[in-house]
Amino acid sequence: MKVLHVIASMAPEWGGPPAAVQGMTSALARQGVYCEIVTARVPAAGDDVPPVPGVPVHCFDTEPPARLWTAYSRKLAAFLDAEAHGFDLVHAHQTMPYPTYAAFRAACKYGLPYVLSPRGDLAAWCLRHKGFRKWVYRKVLLDGVLESADALHAVSPAEAARAAELGYETPTFMIPNGVAWGEPKPRAASEFLARYPTLAGRRIVLFLGRLHRIKGVDVLARGFSMVAARFPDAALLIVGPDAGARGTMESILARTGVLDRAVFTGLLTGDHKRAALRCADLFVQLSYTEGFSHTILEALEAELPVVISEGCNFPDVAEHGAGFIVPLHEAAVCEAIGKLLSDDRLGARMGRNGRKLVRERYTWQAAAASMAACYRRLLQQNP
Repeated sequence: MKVLHVIASMAPEWGGPPAAVQGMTSALARQGVYCEIVTARVPAAGDDVPPVPGVPVHCFDTEPPARLWTAYSRKLAAFLDAEAHGFDLVHAHQTMPYPTYAAFRAACKYGLPYVLSPRGDLAAWCLRHKGFRKWVYRKVLLDGVLESADALHAVSPAEAARAAELGYETPTFMIPNGVAWGEPKPRAASEFLARYPTLAGRRIVLFLGRLHRIKGVDVLARGFSMVAARFPDAALLIVGPDAGARGTMESILARTGVLDRAVFTGLLTGDHKRAALRCADLFVQLSYTEGFSHTILEALEAELPVVISEGCNFPDVAEHGAGFIVPLHEAAVCEAIGKLLSDDRLGARMGRNGRKLVRERYTWQAAAASMAACYRRLLQQNP
């Protein structure tokens, strides 16, 4: 079985979708499913396109129309038109960028099954952001793509329900994201703390992700300011690229007098990211909406208790005693973080529960096995 995956960007700055595609395709390759990735070099996301173990990656430059239609690239479309016939199935990720449409056209041209993973793009918050342009795009092109797809891949029950709520009757299957279980241990925490001496001797509240307003970073900054007043040894570690909201965070933290207790590292990958997870005492993510957060899984795998928003759509956290799910309000955030900082045994117990949850339900090995089975069913339906 040969599957062609198409995504706007594989740069780490693009956030969760490239991490999910990297994890899924690598795991599929280990299970004998041949995959290739077609992507664009999106300037706003950085030029770094990391290699994917066992999976060839084809990356194409974008062109001026990409200012209006994300990741627009005629070379990418030409490659798909010329090469898609050599694959059994096309799987596109995210709904709005140009490569998704180009992949759909190529799949139609050769009569190939077409799978689309929205990856959070259909959430109400996302559709309201730049809402008129997205409404026009949906009416002109996207509705036809979604309705004509052979299957939609949802990463959570909430995402599957959202597709139905919008009126799409396309067959939908649900497979969550995963983590690579048993990754190499990071370098010693002392080396990481030596790079960021402000954190030494403090209890660390970790945020990991893009600094974008969809991530609720304003609520996090206000909530941490309240935590800092109660816990003099608390520090906030913010790991991730700036997507327009760092200034807002810094302004809130400065206004409340705790900017000196916050550390902004920018994007960290590999050993450095794992070291940040190892140094932290707890993890916080307060998104207005998420398809299925890869960073929450990474935190759970690292045995950290988590505080997440209702919009993260991850009820397992509360059901399995791995952390707290809170409304998007700084007082609720402060209360949850305060409980963990006040009770080390509670945090340790939640951390263990979270790691057990990931091991049992959320590995890439399990996700890839389910995905391969769905691919096989689609190919049987479309001989």
